[in-house]
Amino acid sequence: MNQEIEIEFKNLLTEEEYDVLSSTYFLKSAESFTQKNIYYDTESYDLKNRSCALRIRVKEESAEFTLKSPFEGHHKELNIPLTIEEAERLISMEAIMPPEQIKAFLKNEYELDVTTVNKLTELVTQRIEKEYKECLLVLDKSWYNDTVDYELEIESPSIEQGSSLFDSLLRTHSIPKRHTPNKIARAHRALHRRK
Repeated sequence: MNQEIEIEFKNLLTEEEYDVLSSTYFLKSAESFTQKNIYYDTESYDLKNRSCALRIRVKEESAEFTLKSPFEGHHKELNIPLTIEEAERLISMEAIMPPEQIKAFLKNEYELDVTTVNKLTELVTQRIEKEYKECLLVLDKSWYNDTVDYELEIESPSIEQGSSLFDSLLRTHSIPKRHTPNKIARAHRALHRRK
């Protein structure tokens, strides 16, 4: 289990803006990778109501359980590694028990007794990323609930550095700053639009 502070800046993109950034900052041969995110919450949305997100993420050769919680305008992540087999077994069930470390964290931080969480929705992301000006420059194309969206993300060692690079990229490419809810919120909203 590891815990880290995640300083990131995100902006939704149009498909055209995504294509411009992709061709400007990434070679045509840039390797993309795909990750599958399955999101969970309690029946009464206790995590969402506290701006937390719980997911299992499966990549090509690894998987992890992650709890994201708010931290000074950004996020704190609690990550617990899983084998691909463990992740796929959990994903196959509609309701699961979160790991003990996550239950303990929710109890200590939010006085929440979470014994079972339900599968909410699934989101698949094709990601390209590279180190750029001491930050991580990320472009995501995501599919969920009959929706496709595009996103720019800057992960940074400091707020000042990330904010400066983020603003510079948007300015350089005349991309408006857009309100960008996190992926679980977007997937959740799209799911409810379908019902």
